[in-house]
Amino acid sequence: MDSTPAHGTGAHDDDLAPAHLAAAWRGTRPPRALVHLDSAAAGRSSRAVLAATAAHALREAEVGGYVAAAGAADVLERARDDVRALLGWPAGEGVVAFVHGAGDALVQLLLSWPGGAPATAAHAPGEYGPNTALLHRVGVAPVLVPGPHRLDPAAFERALAGRRPDLVHVTWVGSHVGTVQPAARVAAVCAAAGVPVVLDAAQALGHVDTDMGALPPEADVVVYGTSRKWLAGPRGVGFVAARGPLARRLGPLEQPEAHVAGRVGLAAALAEHRELGPARVRAGLAAVGAAVRRRLADGLAGSWEVVEDLDEPSATVTLRPAGGAVDLVALRARLLGDEGVLTTCLGVERAPGEMRAPALRVSGHLDTTAGDVERLVAALRRVR
Repeated sequence: MDSTPAHGTGAHDDDLAPAHLAAAWRGTRPPRALVHLDSAAAGRSSRAVLAATAAHALREAEVGGYVAAAGAADVLERARDDVRALLGWPAGEGVVAFVHGAGDALVQLLLSWPGGAPATAAHAPGEYGPNTALLHRVGVAPVLVPGPHRLDPAAFERALAGRRPDLVHVTWVGSHVGTVQPAARVAAVCAAAGVPVVLDAAQALGHVDTDMGALPPEADVVVYGTSRKWLAGPRGVGFVAARGPLARRLGPLEQPEAHVAGRVGLAAALAEHRELGPARVRAGLAAVGAAVRRRLADGLAGSWEVVEDLDEPSATVTLRPAGGAVDLVALRARLLGDEGVLTTCLGVERAPGEMRAPALRVSGHLDTTAGDVERLVAALRRVR
């Protein structure tokens, strides 16, 4: 099904990312079995990540899980500093805990909140639906901050002046659309108001600029995310990073009973990301996103609409049918089963405060080629 050569290495004439980055990404991974345009759901792990995960699992069998975990302590501490570096924090500052995923990260944070779960949380209408549902389930009352789809920091400033919530929650890059939100600017507004800010970086870390280093050290900031998306680490692993006085008051975040082999795999993925160069990866992914949007907007004009700005600095591309109802669940299944093209159908539950109808998400990585996009264009013309 796939146009990638069997050896899976080397640059292609139609790479959308810079050739050296595309070749490095492609050459460290098993060959694709299909056109993989779903990195926002789960990225393709490298051989090194797979080997590190398997090697730790083997070590557990040899010496026991707890002895193996103790032996991996230095590797995991370096991984914590790699997370800090992506956030612009000094090595060793704040708390970085490994958890079971982004959803678990928010659960552990709320369970560890000083004095019990917070009473109120301010957020925008376009927040990730499962996050707001979880806040509701644990009794956190929402404080809605109205405003445009791309967050307006001034709207948060006005909201915090009128009613001080216990925290502000911001999704850095949505699951339902690839808009990069001005999370650092919103966090600065929260810091000035003395309100903790909690940032969902599940779609952001390893994908877009997540540097929070300009905030003062006394600002209460919590960032959480996952291994499996843009970093292409193992599934079932995530992180919570906290800085400021709140970090010292939180209860335990990291559970000792855990998939430590997956954490070691995440450490390998973070090390690869560091070696490739986070700024170069960000620029490469932005180039992929821009090229995909422009080709889809041109090749599917009249039948599909690209939601994001064409030059949005992310690799997440969202398509909406331009006219008439389309069963996107069935369409996504046909793309995969009949055409060998992997995408995501986005239901409105991902952002019920903003979405009015399902959409199709396309999220390639550094190895995405123009040929991949042509396969998608041709398939969408056939299956709609």
